Amino acid sequence: MSLKVDIRTRVGSFALEAALTAHSGEVLAVLGPNGSGKSTLLGTIAGLFPAHEGHIKLTGRVLEGPGAGGNRRVWLPPERRRVALLGQRAMLLPHLSARENVAFGPRAQGVPRTLARERAMSWLDEVGMGEYAQRRPAQLSGGQQQRVALARALAAEPDALLLDEPFTSLDTQTAAQARRLIAEQRDRAGVPMILVTHDPMDAVVLAARTLVLREGHVEQQGTTAEVLGHPRSQFVAAMAGVNLVAGVAEADGTLRCADGLRWVGRGEHVPTGEAATCVFAPGSVRIHPAAGPSEASAANSWSGVVAVMDPVPGGIRLFTAEYPRLAIECPSTTALALGIRPGVELAFSIDVDDISVRCSR
Repeated sequence: MSLKVDIRTRVGSFALEAALTAHSGEVLAVLGPNGSGKSTLLGTIAGLFPAHEGHIKLTGRVLEGPGAGGNRRVWLPPERRRVALLGQRAMLLPHLSARENVAFGPRAQGVPRTLARERAMSWLDEVGMGEYAQRRPAQLSGGQQQRVALARALAAEPDALLLDEPFTSLDTQTAAQARRLIAEQRDRAGVPMILVTHDPMDAVVLAARTLVLREGHVEQQGTTAEVLGHPRSQFVAAMAGVNLVAGVAEADGTLRCADGLRWVGRGEHVPTGEAATCVFAPGSVRIHPAAGPSEASAANSWSGVVAVMDPVPGGIRLFTAEYPRLAIECPSTTALALGIRPGVELAFSIDVDDISVRCSR
């Protein structure tokens, strides 16, 4: 079972072009800033927006695309696609109980009332909401409503599940529970899942593969380890929260950048004279008092004057005036011990094992 998408479409003035495949029992994470096309992509797959060119295929069925033998274009309405879409809001029917909300999908498919209710109770038990079956949405918390909404989506026995920022409106604890629930259903339901999220950690925790959208186009896609572990562009690196530097390999095995810094890491062998990139996490950088000239010029070492300080959980993220594109994360204890503030000169270093090197070709 797989979902294959290769579409070009337009919604108002916004144009989207994307190609992807999501396999059975797999989560494909879709990352991107607001306005990049994430929700448009899911809406097009679900049938809420038309794909003007290309195709959408699910388990051998053409949901949208050219007709056989050159006939007119195929377009299945949402109710015939067997695709479930779960968004930020649960959108439960307020006048129905949790059980009747979950049974609604099977009933709409023609399942007899008694069987639909049995299926609903089975899925409510599956998501830990069986004891709340008789409660209406207003009597449930936001997290409980999302659990019921997920049960409703799965009770319809979809061939694919689309998740549009399902954790955004939840508190931290409830969101963590929802992530565990999605992981369980990924392994049990065995259908392709596409998870739209703004948080790269959702991709790390849940997704085998990741796709990054930018202004309606696919910027990069591949395994989550590839996309977030070694981005190919500064845009994706910013999404992943890592530093990306580019340079040319020298005879001594170091990578020299245009700003004069030199890097040594682990990964692919780069022939002398070839272009390559290095990636490292801001939290891997070690911070020291200002160093001497010889130490600062060594590979994986540099110094600079603090120019910008931004708060992050547990500490600060800082940037220097000399190398404004290199982010360094510093625990609050270290910041206090070193008296870090704008205008202070510091030295920085990073271990070879914390740097990923890859050829640019």
